Amino acid sequence: MRKRILLLLAGCLLCVFVTWLSILLTNPPLTEPAVRIWTITEPEAAYQDKININTATLDELCYAEGVGTVTAQKILDYLQAHGPITQIEELDAVDGIGEKRLEELKKIFYAA
Repeated sequence: MRKRILLLLAGCLLCVFVTWLSILLTNPPLTEPAVRIWTITEPEAAYQDKININTATLDELCYAEGVGTVTAQKILDYLQAHGPITQIEELDAVDGIGEKRLEELKKIFYAA
């Protein structure tokens, strides 16, 4: 009985070792270029809790105080006509967006 338990335990350990080895050989650790690519695509710490305005939806744009569906649609139309922006301040060209609304937009959104 003891011999069977020891054989069963040895078999389990062998299975664990073989599984670990196969995972290690098929999924090598990240190399320097892979780490660099990941960090480039990761948003800056200042933007971690914000939404990229260039990819925001109508509903997300309405999160900002003072921005309703009409203004949000104007922002989307502006982005579609002019392409992605690099600074939130570029939205002052949108009709109905002044300094106060820009400040509210900056609290929730970033441009990149």
